[in-house]
Amino acid sequence: MNNDKNGKKILITIGWLSAVLALGFFPLFLGIVACCMGVVLKRDYEATTHGRVLMFAGVIGFIGGWIINYVLLQLF
Repeated sequence: MNNDKNGKKILITIGWLSAVLALGFFPLFLGIVACCMGVVLKRDYEATTHGRVLMFAGVIGFIGGWIINYVLLQLF
């Protein structure tokens, strides 16, 4: 039997998609979603390192998304 809890892979997938998509679309919402997925992975699934990296990626996606959107709005 697999030792992973059900849903760990889907949380990882949703978290990373949110972190990457935060660079271009809805950085506030998707950055928060990525950080929340990281917290859930860290606390409930004992994936401490992966959770921390995902939280960091969510913050970077949030800040980077705001900067990219600001620059694009200034150009057009």
